[in-house]
Amino acid sequence: MTDHPDTERSGGRSIRTRVMRAETSLAILAILAILYTAFLAQNLVAPIVAAVVASFIFMPLMRAIPFRFLPEAASAAIIVALIVGALAGAAWALAEPAAKWTGRIPAALEQLERKSSEISKPVAAMRKASKQVEEITNGGPEPQAVVMKEPGLIEQAMEAAGQKGASFLIFIVLLYFLLATGELLRDRIIRSAKRLTDKEKARRILRSMEREISTYLLSISLINAGLGVAIGTSLWAIGLPNAALWGVAAALLNFIPYAGAAAGMILTGFVGFIAFDDLGQALMAPAIYFFWNLIESQFVTPSILGRRHTLNAAVVFLSIVFWGWMWGVIGAVLAVPILVMMNTCFAQIEGLRKFSIFIDGRPLPGPHPEGGNLPD
Repeated sequence: MTDHPDTERSGGRSIRTRVMRAETSLAILAILAILYTAFLAQNLVAPIVAAVVASFIFMPLMRAIPFRFLPEAASAAIIVALIVGALAGAAWALAEPAAKWTGRIPAALEQLERKSSEISKPVAAMRKASKQVEEITNGGPEPQAVVMKEPGLIEQAMEAAGQKGASFLIFIVLLYFLLATGELLRDRIIRSAKRLTDKEKARRILRSMEREISTYLLSISLINAGLGVAIGTSLWAIGLPNAALWGVAAALLNFIPYAGAAAGMILTGFVGFIAFDDLGQALMAPAIYFFWNLIESQFVTPSILGRRHTLNAAVVFLSIVFWGWMWGVIGAVLAVPILVMMNTCFAQIEGLRKFSIFIDGRPLPGPHPEGGNLPD
């Protein structure tokens, strides 16, 4: 007596279904393990990701004149030296005004408290009355809690500086090796594919990732630099001290979409409140910041990048929140470049193309599911 063919097909489909579910579960567990490792080892993983992203930016420069006539190791050394020199020069030029403004923060907070005393006094009275009612309800004052002494501010600052310094060193050294051996590494990745179609796919993915990332980040860097110049010049025109410092801060903060603009407005508002006695003049600083940021976000960036680098705004926001939670400020800065890399990679792989549809912010061509046609 033999089994029915339908029973055999049903059993085969059941086995394939179980295998697919097992593979999906293992893939999810692997992704969670990678993310958990990235969270625990953020001082190691974050600079590595930053170096990979930076290598995509500067790799086209390696092929430009005069670097194309130099050995790759020499070209990489020159580019890395220029990066370190630019960062060191900016830090040296801005260190003194930044230290002065940092030293003025305690006095500024006291001044803010005095100016807002009309609001703070009723709030303090309400807080005191609420505490008295709570003590009466609980039968007396709360017992004093034993607080363990935490490391001092200097110890914490030194520990953080050591960690960030090590991360920066990892970033610089790895960036040099990625630039010096970039073509060799690309050739090894392509050669590792077995079939010719896989080799072509690997070559296409690497070429697309380099083109998309370099174009996007280079454009964003130039836009942010222009925004910093515009904001710094405008703040200098209204008489805000150390306007160059706030222009540089605006350019750096703008690498973080949404949150960077809000942080910049709060920062310039606080600085304007410290520098000016008149409230109207103090509010001009955040108003100028908002004006130039509005021009940049609504007109300059869309006209330069166009639809080619349009991403889903909700996905961008979630990416910033997630990577900011994972790695802090550096994670928020890398959130959009990581998203661009993922979108480029997904778009080139047939099985992952559906994920690229959700990341991409461009309207899809073809008929709309509810009738009509979507715009091209």
